[in-house]
Amino acid sequence: MALLLVLVLVAGLGVGFALYHRQVVSYVTHRKGGPSTTWAYVAHDPPAAFHLAVAGDVGDSGSRIDATGAAAARIGAIEPYDALLLLGDNVYPTGNPANLPDTVFEPFAEVLDSGTALLAILGNHDVKEGWGDAQMEALGMSGRYWAEEHGDVLVIGLDSTDVTDPEQLAFLEDSLASTSAGWKIVALHHPPYSAGYQGSSTNVRDTLSPLFEQYGVQLVLSGHDHDYQRSVPIGGVTYVVSGAGAGTRRTGDEAFTATSYSWHHFVDIAITGDRLVLRAIGQDGSVFDEVVMDA
Repeated sequence: MALLLVLVLVAGLGVGFALYHRQVVSYVTHRKGGPSTTWAYVAHDPPAAFHLAVAGDVGDSGSRIDATGAAAARIGAIEPYDALLLLGDNVYPTGNPANLPDTVFEPFAEVLDSGTALLAILGNHDVKEGWGDAQMEALGMSGRYWAEEHGDVLVIGLDSTDVTDPEQLAFLEDSLASTSAGWKIVALHHPPYSAGYQGSSTNVRDTLSPLFEQYGVQLVLSGHDHDYQRSVPIGGVTYVVSGAGAGTRRTGDEAFTATSYSWHHFVDIAITGDRLVLRAIGQDGSVFDEVVMDA
């Protein structure tokens, strides 16, 4: 009996170790840091007809978001931005608009003071205690979801904290169906495809991706995961996660991943005619990912 008990205990320890080992391996294989190669930012040629800066999850005040804002300002001094787009979680922990000066207006003051328009959407932290509407008003937005055309570019901002809202879905479909813009970009906080810490938001994917594919959306921008990710084209749509404006978490790779890094950054998008150039830019102003898309 004593021998049997010892064998059971040893077997149990073996199973426990195996489970622990598998968890550690899973964690390690899904951990990625910053890029091994970067290169200098070079002005777009030809110059952008529409130049967009994108930053996600900026809601922690302090040196990290200040550094991201300063990097965007340095690029904006070379080539001014038409708009700055924030991808939600603009104020941690609960979205209080009284804190927007610390997370948005001061870190990005140099960009905004140059005449750059401010665009923003809501994240889950922004609506946590009911501040969503007040925050959108403080940021100058018309509501929780919106659509703006800039020349041949349609930019749509959605509230993915209420993704099945029938009025929002009708607004999205009508905006996509009625536009003649050659470029269609959608911003929503929760990523339909993510290999990051929090993973893909499958309810967002199931609800919205069929509409993106049906109406020819080329680019979907999300935050939520505190990293940088770019997908391979999926149904004609490229999905980019940019949630490391103020903080980072581990990230990884899935079958849909083209590239991914855990690195503080913002995204630079330049559109001219039928050409879109997307660059991921670190806090030192260097480029660590670039992709060219055709309309």
